[in-house]
Order: sequence, then structure tokens, then C-alpha cells
Amino acid sequence: MRTVYVSEYPAIQHRHGNGDIVTVRLKRGKDGVNAVCTGCQTLFVYRKPVPSTVAHHKSPLLPPVKGNWDSGDD
Repeated sequence: MRTVYVSEYPAIQHRHGNGDIVTVRLKRGKDGVNAVCTGCQTLFVYRKPVPSTVAHHKSPLLPPVKGNWDSGDD
């Protein structure tokens, strides 16, 4: 069985090899939040998203926004 870690909740849509789009619903169990798709033998495991460890920079194409505290121009 293949394991796929997802950050969407409560339902996952995925495509089977024959082109069908299938929706499985994540459910909370003793092993956490997960769902099994019997059609493609895939276990979907929910993992809560975490903040990025990479420093991101503002786009120079975006206009300045009032209240943007990340700009450092206080």
C-alpha cells in the first residue's frame, strides 16, 4: 500500500489510473487522521502544515500595502 501525506482536510480528491476522479474522506482514528482508498490501495495521512523555514522576500512587482509589517520600513 502506498502512503501519501496530505495537508487538505476533510476530503481528498485524486485520480485513478483509468481517469476516474475519486473523493475519500479523512477520518480521525487511533493512528491520527487518515483515509484509505481501496480502489488504488493508497493510504492518505493528514499532516498539519507548518511554517516555512526558508526566508521569503516580498515581490518587487507588488505595490506597498498599508499595514505590511514585514517590510521593515516602520
